[in-house]
Amino acid sequence: MVDNNELMQRFRATALKFIEVVDAAPHTGANTFLANVGRIMADLYTIALSLPAVEPDTTGTDATPFQTDRWNTRLSLQEKIGSLDAYWQVFDSSRKEEPVQGSLSGDISEIYFDLKRSLEFEQTDASRSDVLFDWRLDFRSHWGRHLLGALAAIHHQNVE
Repeated sequence: MVDNNELMQRFRATALKFIEVVDAAPHTGANTFLANVGRIMADLYTIALSLPAVEPDTTGTDATPFQTDRWNTRLSLQEKIGSLDAYWQVFDSSRKEEPVQGSLSGDISEIYFDLKRSLEFEQTDASRSDVLFDWRLDFRSHWGRHLLGALAAIHHQNVE
């Protein structure tokens, strides 16, 4: 069984690597960027699946304000990815649905800002249980879905 401290260190290191890859996008070719971000997303997903279900020590709501730089990041990524940005997916594969259009730049920026917020939350006086609860909840309820859509789209682009 993996120690929670070790798991948190692995998650933190992988999240920081994802952020680093996205931050380096302006200096990277589109195919190289997508290959790099795809590899780190696969690692991130594997580690996030191991986050334990814990009860938080505190209760409350997240009062994080909307970050206006989300749009700048998304537009920058959209420009980088170009014609590979849009893809089609079934939103809920457990039901028969019509495909919806996804956006790699949108998915990657959502993951990016969720991870940045999660790492910032860890730097507060929150308990380890609160941090683990927050990380797992964000993964299961939000950025994990963006990651799966983006990873499938990157895979289908045959980016190396």
